[in-house]
Amino acid sequence: VRTALVAYSWEGLAPSHMVRSLNDFFLGFSRLETFATVFVGVIDVVQGTLTYCCAGHPPALLLHPGDQQTELLNVQSGVVGAFREMVYRDGHVRLQPGDELLLYTDGATEARGPDGSFFGEMGLRDAVVRNIDLDVHDIPDKIMATLYEFTENRLDDDVAMMAVRFDGLDGGGAA
Repeated sequence: VRTALVAYSWEGLAPSHMVRSLNDFFLGFSRLETFATVFVGVIDVVQGTLTYCCAGHPPALLLHPGDQQTELLNVQSGVVGAFREMVYRDGHVRLQPGDELLLYTDGATEARGPDGSFFGEMGLRDAVVRNIDLDVHDIPDKIMATLYEFTENRLDDDVAMMAVRFDGLDGGGAA
């Protein structure tokens, strides 16, 4: 999946077209019950925009540390590799210097506490807001620590997380 997406990115396609090509490729060789979720984003550093396709993946969070706000990137599409006629859509968002993008797998929101309660999207957003002033590279570690505390060190599913910051062209490019 990763290798194919890298190849498609060199073609200069919109994220939804890359994911559509990936879906067709994936259906050509995968088993019926195999599918993938992906978030593909392209940042135009000159225009300060993010174009993305979120295919079955949890919605990304856009952090605006300057005003202590978060924004859920909620343009969603279906998973990759399930159906040939799947429709993939692009979402568009304007970025301001200092904005940060947090990507995470569903293991974060589906983590369960000892009482069976889910961490959920609200738990994730609360953890992000509490730590929004941290350096972008420290946010995933802090959220992981919060998840371990919430689950009493019993994560049942894998969790992957990454955060990137948009600095704009005046700030040295995208981080």
